[in-house]
Amino acid sequence: MYQFLFIAIISYIIGSIIKVANGSRRYSLEFAKGFLILLISGIYLHSGLSYLMASVGVLAGQSRPLFSKANGSSTEVVALGIMFFMSPAIGIVLLLIFVIFYMILKDYNRAVFAASLTIPVIAFKSFRSDSYIIISMIIFASLLIQFGLPFLEKKMKPKLLYDIGVGLGVLGFLILLYFNKYVYRGFGLQTDIIRHGTHHFKYVALTFDDGPDPVYTPEILDILKEKDVRATFFLVGKNVNSYPEIAKRIVEEGHSIGNHTYSHRSLIPLTAKSTYKEVKDAETAIDEATGVRPTLFRPPRGVYSNYVRGLLKEEGYTLVLWDLSAVDWAELAPKKIVTNVKNRVKPGSIILLHDSGDLITHRGGNRASTVKALPEIIDTLRAQGYEFVTVEQMIFITELMETEEHSHENNLSPAQAH
Repeated sequence: MYQFLFIAIISYIIGSIIKVANGSRRYSLEFAKGFLILLISGIYLHSGLSYLMASVGVLAGQSRPLFSKANGSSTEVVALGIMFFMSPAIGIVLLLIFVIFYMILKDYNRAVFAASLTIPVIAFKSFRSDSYIIISMIIFASLLIQFGLPFLEKKMKPKLLYDIGVGLGVLGFLILLYFNKYVYRGFGLQTDIIRHGTHHFKYVALTFDDGPDPVYTPEILDILKEKDVRATFFLVGKNVNSYPEIAKRIVEEGHSIGNHTYSHRSLIPLTAKSTYKEVKDAETAIDEATGVRPTLFRPPRGVYSNYVRGLLKEEGYTLVLWDLSAVDWAELAPKKIVTNVKNRVKPGSIILLHDSGDLITHRGGNRASTVKALPEIIDTLRAQGYEFVTVEQMIFITELMETEEHSHENNLSPAQAH
C-alpha cells in the first residue's frame, strides 16, 4: 500500500511545482502533465489503483499547490490529459463537446462546466474498469468545484467545497486504516471467525474471491489441476447464476466453495432484511448450480457486523477471513503478487486471491496477473516445504490440534501441569 501512497505524493508534488505562467505553452504542459503522470505511474506500478492515486495527486496539486499559489490553475487541461490517457477516443469526444458549447455559450468557464456534465454519462457507458470510472467521477467533482454551479457560487465559495472534499478524503483514509485493523485482527475475543489455521504445520490455504468468471476461473482451475492443488472459492451468487457450469466444475474437481453474498454488496450499511437476502440468495444459487450447500462465508471486503456474525451462526456458516492478501485486487504485476505472498506467508496462512471482481463491482476486473502469478506461487511455497489444503481441511486440522492439546493438558498430573 505504501507504493500507492508514494505515487499520490509524487504526483501531488509534480502537480504543484511544474507550472508555466500563461500562453499556449501552459496548456500544452498541463495537458502533458495529466497524460504523462499516469503513463509514468503505470510504468512504475501497472495497476488500476496506481492510476487512481496518480490522478488524485496531480489534480490536487494542480488545484491547491503546496509550493505556489493556485493562480488560474488549469485543472480542466490536466483532466483532459488524464482522459486522453484512459481513452484517446473519449478525450477527443470531450474536446469536441467543449468546442461546441464554447461556440454556443461564448464563455470559457461555462463551456467547461457544461462539457464536464457529460463526463459521468460517458464514463459509465464507456469504461469497464472501476478505477477508470472512479477517476472520471473525481475529474467531474474537481471541475464542479473549480467552475461551480451558479447557485453554489453565490452560497458557497469553491475553496470551502475543496476543504470539505479534503476533510472527507482524510476521514475516508482513517476509516480505511480502521477497517484494515478490523479485518486482519478484529477486536476482542472472536472465536467464531477464522483468519488462519494452526501454526504447527506448514499448511496454507489458497482462496479465490468474487468468481466464477468465464475467463479467469477456468484458467485458474487448469493450473490447480496441473499442480494437483485444492483451493477454496468464495462465490458471488450473481456470477454463479451467470456461469453455473463453471461453479459446478469447481466442485467436481475437488475444491471447496463458500458463500460471498449474492451481489457483492458491503454488509454493514444494509438492513437486516437485505443482509439476510444477500446470504440466502447466494446460497440458493450455489446449491442449485453445484448441488452443494456452502457452509463457509466470506463477507465482501472483509466487512462484517455483530448482526452478520449472529445470522451466520444461526444459518450454520463459518465466517472465514484471511491473514495474507496478495493484493492482486489492485491488478499488480505477477512478480509483485508472488513477492507479496512469499515474503509474508507463514504456517497456517489463509491467502486471499481473486478470480473475478473489481475495485467495487463483482465483475469486470483484470485478473490476468493473478493467473500468471499462480504457478510461481505454488512452486515457490512448495519449495519452502508448504502443502496446500482447503479452508475446510485447515479448520479440521486446527480443531484436531486444539482437541489434542486440551486432552493432553487434562491428562497432566498437578505436578506436571506446574
